[in-house]
Amino acid sequence: MPIFDQGYQHWSGQLSGHAWRWMAVTRQGIRGGLKNRYLRYILFAAWIPALALVLMLCMWGLLERKSSVASTFIQYMNLLQPGVVADPQHYRADIWRLSYSYFVQIELRFSMVLILLVGPNLISQDLRFNALPLYFSRPLRRIDYFVGKLGVILAFLGMVVIVPSIVAYILGLLFSLDITIVRDTFGILMASIAYGLIIAFSSGLLILALSAMSRSSRYVALCWVGIWFVSGIVAMVLQTVDSQQRRYVYYSKITVASPYGPGASTQSRDEERKQMRAWRQARAKANEEYRVAELGFSSHDWRPLVSYSANLSRLGQQLLGTDETWRRLSLLYPDADSRDRLLATYMGPQYPWYWSAGVLAGLFGLSACVLNLSVKSLDRLK
Repeated sequence: MPIFDQGYQHWSGQLSGHAWRWMAVTRQGIRGGLKNRYLRYILFAAWIPALALVLMLCMWGLLERKSSVASTFIQYMNLLQPGVVADPQHYRADIWRLSYSYFVQIELRFSMVLILLVGPNLISQDLRFNALPLYFSRPLRRIDYFVGKLGVILAFLGMVVIVPSIVAYILGLLFSLDITIVRDTFGILMASIAYGLIIAFSSGLLILALSAMSRSSRYVALCWVGIWFVSGIVAMVLQTVDSQQRRYVYYSKITVASPYGPGASTQSRDEERKQMRAWRQARAKANEEYRVAELGFSSHDWRPLVSYSANLSRLGQQLLGTDETWRRLSLLYPDADSRDRLLATYMGPQYPWYWSAGVLAGLFGLSACVLNLSVKSLDRLK
């Protein structure tokens, strides 16, 4: 049998600084995640909204340059009023802000799926195979271990939120060829990057805390689905039940008799038509009053706080300033009813944004405590 020399062999690699010890953990986690083909499919699908954002920003840049190609494209967008298309530079920041808002809201859903595929195994697998003594026997602190695992989440979410935002911004600048666009839109780019970091740090630390609480990644995945998906359903049910109760109050104000009620068969055709018209008008008025009142009620509705993703959406809504954008665009409508209808349709929840910030900060602190108690240093491991 062969005999190998087991003596000392000089290592010729390049040493890295102590500040970058966590990078080895992140690098290995990214390599392991990319082996999952479903994760690669989600990463590919997550770039489709990014392509839509790039197309929108590029077309708007061409519209500012009075290109006929962009005019043909924009005319199919029913959302835009003729006044917006007639003066694209004046409404440049508003359109960019709405484009980025729709983009990050879609990517938020992809981010939740990515975390479901990547996060459950990050710490639970190390607990299952008792790999923590192997980690901490090296010159690796707990903070390096946590940062390295969190870096895996940051890397994957950066691929679908932050990197596409930067690429779309650069292409939008190139197609506009107007130096003033940097002044008008740079804050939007910074807001989208900040929002991507909030999603990554908040959800990343939360999934790490869940992963540190169990050796089974399946249980961790179920807990994440409960926090993300089930909490959203619960919040939606609470809002729907309360909304239906208020809707009933507004519809009870209709004093016009229904044309389908008792005695309708004895009416003449003209009387039936008049009653039908009056009933429809009363119903439309009640519906309009209900929708406008819903917008005001949402300013103190606590039910969306139950949903984890709704809290993240509310922060994104505040960072990008979409509410002010919709209010400015509503001024293009001549009558107050049309403006109220637009705001009621497109504006999201209006409760104070710091409510959601407080919920996310509480979850962040709770996750940090769980990690601190669940993952112990080498001298405390048994």
